[in-house]
Amino acid sequence: MKIAFVGASGYGNVGDDTYPLVFAQQLPEHEVVVYNSDLPDRLPEDVGMVVIGGGGVLHNVGAEPEDAESPHLRCMKFYMDAAIERGIPWGFLSCGFQFQVHRDGAYAAALKPWVPYLKGASFITLRSRECVRIAGEISGRTDAEFYPDAAYLYRPALAADQNGSVTIVPAGLVNPRNVLINHYLRQFAASDAPVCWLSMGARVDDGWMLEEVATRFPEARIVECVSPEVAFRQISASRFVITGRYHGMVFARSSRVPFITPVDVPYKLRHEDYAVPMADAAGHFEVLRRIIRG
Repeated sequence: MKIAFVGASGYGNVGDDTYPLVFAQQLPEHEVVVYNSDLPDRLPEDVGMVVIGGGGVLHNVGAEPEDAESPHLRCMKFYMDAAIERGIPWGFLSCGFQFQVHRDGAYAAALKPWVPYLKGASFITLRSRECVRIAGEISGRTDAEFYPDAAYLYRPALAADQNGSVTIVPAGLVNPRNVLINHYLRQFAASDAPVCWLSMGARVDDGWMLEEVATRFPEARIVECVSPEVAFRQISASRFVITGRYHGMVFARSSRVPFITPVDVPYKLRHEDYAVPMADAAGHFEVLRRIIRG
């Protein structure tokens, strides 16, 4: 079967760029085609299933007024409406809701335009129990399933390496101006630990931080514009990771590297259940295969 996956890959975010690699690895018996919000003229006629995901694509950020449709949602609707029109199965895989910082309480209004699609999807697998709760609350469905993020299944073939560095993945409070991060940096310097700032976000998000790192900490190594394999290699070879990005945490856990995140972190990091085995992420694809078998 030809399966169209619709997410946010191709814009420079390492986490989003990891999903197509996982989809191809997990579904070798199927033809995987990947789309994002750069819309095609139309989906190929032989697409047999549309999958929205993975990642935090369930949002309506930028809508004016709040309960209108954002440009992002209109792009996602293009694909969902195409699947509905053709009568082929479609749904959400390894997705998460995503809100602006400190706007979690307004999710019902912000997500209102998503409700008809959450009600009509053939399947829904989400990456946190909190996301499952919200999906049920706003759609009335009781069959949305939770599994850890699909990127936990990403396992590039890497030679054993240990560079001994502390890797900092900037985002949010993990930035060169933050008082606590500067406190950590003084401690690392006192123990002669090399520091690497690893950008896992798009240049539009991380650019100002990297420029400031280069000015404030000229001795630090900066790695940017990387592929998932390069990011995974850097994190897996580290002695310690400080990350403000969700997939910096995912790669650290996958690599069994100690890590910390800020206490005041965005929604998706705050609700991660570290007690659930990472291997349970395979459940997303068990659900998908069940749908394919009919």
